[in-house]
Amino acid sequence: MIKNSQKKRRIHYLDIARGFAIFGMFTQHSMIMHEISAGEGESLLANLFFYLGTAPSAPVFMLIMGAFLMKSDSGIEQSVWRGIKLLILGFILNLLRFTLPLLIALADNNSLNVTEGETPLELLFYVDIFQLAGLSLIFCAFLKKIAEKKLVVPFLILTILLVSPFLWGKLDNNPFLNLFWGDAKNVSFPFFPWVIYPLLGMYLSGYLIDSRTLKRNLKKMGWYGLVICSLGLIIVSLSVFKFLTFDVFFPNGNYERSGAGIHLLIIGFVFFWLNACYWIEQKFAVENPIIKVLIYWSKNVTAIYFIQWVLFGWSTLIFDLNKHDAFGAAIIGLFVLLITHFSVKRERVRQLFMWI
Repeated sequence: MIKNSQKKRRIHYLDIARGFAIFGMFTQHSMIMHEISAGEGESLLANLFFYLGTAPSAPVFMLIMGAFLMKSDSGIEQSVWRGIKLLILGFILNLLRFTLPLLIALADNNSLNVTEGETPLELLFYVDIFQLAGLSLIFCAFLKKIAEKKLVVPFLILTILLVSPFLWGKLDNNPFLNLFWGDAKNVSFPFFPWVIYPLLGMYLSGYLIDSRTLKRNLKKMGWYGLVICSLGLIIVSLSVFKFLTFDVFFPNGNYERSGAGIHLLIIGFVFFWLNACYWIEQKFAVENPIIKVLIYWSKNVTAIYFIQWVLFGWSTLIFDLNKHDAFGAAIIGLFVLLITHFSVKRERVRQLFMWI
């Protein structure tokens, strides 16, 4: 979700990774908005579609954003200003996808089956990935000069993982603090701990982008991913079986506010996933129709994310919230995907996002 200086040469395996992340985003959002259990437990298909939008999506988006930020020629002022614009775009999106459809539904005596506390005003301040990306850009811009130092970023990531749970639950439902560690009901991606992914991307930027040693670097990352996953699995297992009761390691058990063990599992998975996307790049020609679509989505990720969410938001006025089985929700998601794709193909639509 960041412009970068890689205009001379696309890094196709990262485009493929981000393209797959966009597909997972569509499948998850279709379940969240239209499947009867919001994708949590009703069926195997619903769970599969829901989880495609977790580890392979937001962490991948944010890590790649951090990697390109590190290689960008943009100065601190430019990055901060872009971060502010992403924050603004996030609240514009909330207005269009949540607040306005809900106001129309309420005026028409249709509750849209919303849960307690989801008022039009509260949904206006919902915290999603645009807000996380904006705050992360601002924060990481000031760390750019020291991000490659051997221990600074790993120490910062570890500190954020361990400290974040102590912030959760403190002064929740404050529109400003929600950006940083707000209530999981109204916050998909709190800055603490999700900023670890762009930080990790900055730290690994040279390994992810330098084509001269890319194959060897990714192979090393695969082995590191195995170690990191193993450590995360040990921590989660100890927490599940109550050998660890310290809340830092596995607090609340939700995706938005997961502890260190879950995030270590996600980081390890992302390392494997990037290796898989590199293999796909080497195995299939860039001119392969599916690969071309994934790369196109990656190039236009901001516009695609915005438009699909607006469509999903307004689709609730037609199909209501969480009233369909997994197959029906997937069909709605497919229509949203197609409309989004062909909308973004129009130059006038893409130009609407040139200010970001």
